[in-house]
Amino acid sequence: MNSNNPFDNFGIEHLSASSINTYIADPCMFIMRYLYKNKGIGNPAMWRGTVVDESIGEILTNNVDEKTAIKSAIKRFDGLYSHYKKEHEIDFNKFSKERSLLESYLNTAIPYFKGMGIPSSYQKEVRLQLDEIPIPIIGYIDLQFDGVVRDIKTTGRMPTTIPDSVNRQLSIYATVEQSDAYADYILATPKKTEIKSMQVENIDEHMKVVKDASLTIMNLLSYSNDINQIAKLFYPNFDSWMWSKDDIEFGKTIWS
Repeated sequence: MNSNNPFDNFGIEHLSASSINTYIADPCMFIMRYLYKNKGIGNPAMWRGTVVDESIGEILTNNVDEKTAIKSAIKRFDGLYSHYKKEHEIDFNKFSKERSLLESYLNTAIPYFKGMGIPSSYQKEVRLQLDEIPIPIIGYIDLQFDGVVRDIKTTGRMPTTIPDSVNRQLSIYATVEQSDAYADYILATPKKTEIKSMQVENIDEHMKVVKDASLTIMNLLSYSNDINQIAKLFYPNFDSWMWSKDDIEFGKTIWS
């Protein structure tokens, strides 16, 4: 396909905070995920975040009782492990550790979020159309209240400040909704549980990075219609924590 829209040439219909952050952190990972369409399977820590998020949504928006939500979260977590272990190597120790802490994460998070009342929306889709980019940036707000968007983040180590990647994500939401934005970090370890809520500041500065990175991605895709030619502009660091064994195996078929 040949198009004046370089995103069309690679079947990319929209950008997201995740794709933009991936490009900023590791262009080779972006190329593998979004050009070669090898999306990866995540890991137990990522699955933990997903099922906790879903359970909070069930409780706040569908009036599911807490015990049912927790049981459902553990069942979904086990289901992800069972599904992916058939064809992928999953670290069982990491899976077991995350599974053992799921209930602690939820017991910590549930009363905190229930105290906020009923959200106006859960997983609301937002679309940001930049003038310079022919495709939208799409995201999904975890929780929205009057004048506030919130994102649920589970963590094994409490950050002292909001990482720039999260600032960019929430700045997109805040810009679309013209609202304040908060990242709610939930920590659970065998010895400690904690919640820290942090407000995103300097939204305009983070949005400038979002715009600049999106333009850089578009310029990269304009270089060639040939994925392999684009890939050869970079070389991956397979030692990076971002690269799982499966990722490395696939990556080596590109950058051999």
